[in-house]
Amino acid sequence: MKGSRLYMLFLGLVLALVFLSEYMAPHKFSWKPTFDKNDKEPFGCYVFDDVVSSSIDDYSVINKTLYQIFQEDSTAAPRAFLIVEDGLHFGDIDTDILLKLLKQGNQVMLCADNFPYLSDSLSFNVSHDKYYMSLDKYLRGNKERDIIFFGTDTLKPEYRYEVYPQMHNKYIIPGHSRSIAKKNETEAADSIETDEQTDSAESIDSSDGGYITEETEDYFTKFYPIKCDSMQILVWDTDNKPLALRVFLGKGELFLVTTHLMFTNFNMLDGDNASYVFRLLNYMKGKPLVRIEAYGSHYDKPDTPLRYILLTPSLRWALYSILALLLLFMIFTAKRRQRIIPVVATPPNRSLSFMYLISNLYFQRHDNGEILKMKYLYFCSEVKRLVGVDFQERVPDEYDYKRLADKTGIEMGIIYSLLQNIRMAIYRSEAEDERLKQFIDGMNDILNALKN
Repeated sequence: MKGSRLYMLFLGLVLALVFLSEYMAPHKFSWKPTFDKNDKEPFGCYVFDDVVSSSIDDYSVINKTLYQIFQEDSTAAPRAFLIVEDGLHFGDIDTDILLKLLKQGNQVMLCADNFPYLSDSLSFNVSHDKYYMSLDKYLRGNKERDIIFFGTDTLKPEYRYEVYPQMHNKYIIPGHSRSIAKKNETEAADSIETDEQTDSAESIDSSDGGYITEETEDYFTKFYPIKCDSMQILVWDTDNKPLALRVFLGKGELFLVTTHLMFTNFNMLDGDNASYVFRLLNYMKGKPLVRIEAYGSHYDKPDTPLRYILLTPSLRWALYSILALLLLFMIFTAKRRQRIIPVVATPPNRSLSFMYLISNLYFQRHDNGEILKMKYLYFCSEVKRLVGVDFQERVPDEYDYKRLADKTGIEMGIIYSLLQNIRMAIYRSEAEDERLKQFIDGMNDILNALKN
């Protein structure tokens, strides 16, 4: 007993030391962009949603696609939609719904590093100058910042922000789309026909404003006019490359922003960079603002407590540890309490034997009246079950006899005479052997006729 107490004390001390070491250890940040409203890591959106929800009255975060929103109410009042993701998983249906929402007067701000499908529909492209190392490594070494300019006037910007180069490593090329066409031997064989088609295509497109074709070894780069009513550049870098565009389509406005990391916790708390986000959102003031989480890393993932546990490393390993301990407990408990289960024979059916015993008892006592009474009770219960006529609880009338006669095909007079004689014999508690046999045979004939 004393040894077990020492063992439990030692185990508790070890667990306490492990807990203290984990609690006192420095927090390891995750630099993976999630843009989750509950994520407090550098590239989550907990601070953004908290500040915006306290600043804007009509602000909400939903996990629905544009198609689902349009299907719920296609005639709703104009709203402002915000999508912030690392990459947008837009398809043909989402692009069509987006254009419909814009034509109805809605405003949509897309913040991402790339816009597949949509870039082909509006004829623009997203490019980059070079790749940068991850921000956490960059902060430990070179901490130089770049400058981005906010405002529609390139000569007199409204404001300038000092940000790290990882925050604006992509820029937009308006009126530009890229199509990749691999060259192979088949295309070389059909070069004459291809050249003719290309010449005709160039002549048609040049009439609409023209484009420049720059041919490289593996693909063709084509420049088209951007497909919109008008356009403004809101943000640009030191090389005058657009980082955010305001595109007018019908009654609506589409905002294309490549500085999506500026909406995360790190930049919301980095100096005065939070005002950059609110300057962009100021273009959509006066309308209910809805942030959509149904794309990118949140695509088709339900927001449940189990998902939050699995996405948090500490909670995930705690869950795995509990499941492993439960499994070990079940294995060792089952092993300790395992016993041989005896084979129990099925109890025999004694109903038939009991019936034989009672029948022999009445037969030996030669109590014909009691035998007739038991048989008549069984006869009445079967007639009630099959026909619905009760000959036991009440005195039967002519209708009862007629119904029984119709069901069995036996004359009503025969049934009436048989049942009257049986009641008389039961009342007298006596019946000769021959009469008993006649009564029982008569009741059996009626029951057989009913069952058949």
